[in-house]
Amino acid sequence: MHGDIMKKIVVMSDNHGDISSLNKIKEIENNADYYIHCGDSEANIEELHSFYAVKGNNDWFNPDLRDEMVLNVEGINIYICHGHKVGYLNRLQNLATIANHYHCQLTLFGHSHIPCDEMVDGVRIINPGSTSLPRGGSKPSYAVIEINNGQISVLLKKFLKDSSDKN
Repeated sequence: MHGDIMKKIVVMSDNHGDISSLNKIKEIENNADYYIHCGDSEANIEELHSFYAVKGNNDWFNPDLRDEMVLNVEGINIYICHGHKVGYLNRLQNLATIANHYHCQLTLFGHSHIPCDEMVDGVRIINPGSTSLPRGGSKPSYAVIEINNGQISVLLKKFLKDSSDKN
């Protein structure tokens, strides 16, 4: 394995105005090649300047954000959206259908505040959870994705906002 072609992607979502978490993620994962935000940052475009970011249902005031985007990393197409427009029922199936339409192998979304890593119709679907308002019994979290020679590995990580929080 050659380390020079591996790309590290850090994915977060749903910090809902907690701007310090944007900087904290970049501090914790300071060697990432890409930072992606799946919406509901409630941040302005300057605060999101180093992120590939999409618009969530609470980002209505930010006209610079798009509802969705496709990013290509090392030959892997990644579909990114917030997830609020695909409905609740069959959400993962709907996301897989859209991803397949765009020829994407990986989908990143937020909105539910619940971490997820599932394969649906050949598409790996990741929700990093929420750094600020976790739901469903989950802890504050984000995702680290590594792409190496077409292989995708995903790690859902607990977000420790300050170093005194060790659990």
